[in-house]
Amino acid sequence: MSIKNGFRIPFVFLLGLLLTPLILACTTDDHNWTDQDRKASDHYYNTQRANREASRQINKAGNRFSPQEKASIRALTLYALTEAQAIDDAFLDKVHPNFKTHFRGEFQAALEMALHNLDSPDYNTAKKSTELFSNFVDWYNENRPDIHMPDLKH
Repeated sequence: MSIKNGFRIPFVFLLGLLLTPLILACTTDDHNWTDQDRKASDHYYNTQRANREASRQINKAGNRFSPQEKASIRALTLYALTEAQAIDDAFLDKVHPNFKTHFRGEFQAALEMALHNLDSPDYNTAKKSTELFSNFVDWYNENRPDIHMPDLKH
């Protein structure tokens, strides 16, 4: 699916590939995480994995998606969004005081726009989605030392 001026939806998902390794580097062995926090963490990692798989499929498909590819990418993006929405705000606040603001307002909003853009391709929506996602990645990278997630060994 191409967007005018060569701008493609896949760029949003490419940024997702950059984020996952950074998240994994920020896990902590802190034992103050509750079972509810660990469930929220599972939702967080699920949204990242689904986003990464959607990106992989988009990159494989290239400029045009078959109906089956589009359906798969849409399902993954919807799943990523559903998992993002399932994350408790209290958990996001525990991860970092400003994580909720950036996660909801940038990462989650970018997923919403990407999903919308899969259904109704629009250059401005694609561009805004990419900008929001890029803003989240930039903020995350700047604040990485202060971002803490439960250990993945649960």
